[in-house]
Amino acid sequence: MDGFIKRTETKRRAILDAAFRLMNEKQSRFTVSELARAASVSPVSIYNYFGSKEQVIVAVLTEMTEEQMRWIESQIADHVPFDQLLIEILSRKIETAALFDETIMTMIQADASWQQLAGRGYAAFRQLIEYGKTSGAIDPELSTDSYLRYVQLVQQAILSDPSFPSGDMGTLMQDYFHFFLNGIMSR
Repeated sequence: MDGFIKRTETKRRAILDAAFRLMNEKQSRFTVSELARAASVSPVSIYNYFGSKEQVIVAVLTEMTEEQMRWIESQIADHVPFDQLLIEILSRKIETAALFDETIMTMIQADASWQQLAGRGYAAFRQLIEYGKTSGAIDPELSTDSYLRYVQLVQQAILSDPSFPSGDMGTLMQDYFHFFLNGIMSR
């Protein structure tokens, strides 16, 4: 790798890492100047590599999502017990939920590349459901499409909840995942 390409990748990586740290602190409420300072680059570098702060945020979320899908595939390949895997997936979702605010939700819903990624995410989730069925952890009599529709309904309910972007994201997601795993009955 020549020096120019290496410097370019180093700056690009610094911008993504700094954006992730800022998103953990402020969600989307940071400026390009703050991002540039945190990444030790000029604001021009951000525009040159990504075009906008919004595209940096989408790139961070895309990278996280793709890593998560690879991790799930590796866990399935390693035959991690389904219930353990599902709990870990949901725990990771709760952790990352804090990154999202109303601005980010609006941004990703309008982004075509994010919609493509969501489609790949559903394919990965289909693989997870099939794994759960074959391992005996979930009812094999129900169709995989029914499970996927249920997950889509839950996701739509979460996204349409007016308190979703403004409430305590961790607690809210824990409640939603409790309902997802256990229904409404006390156990």
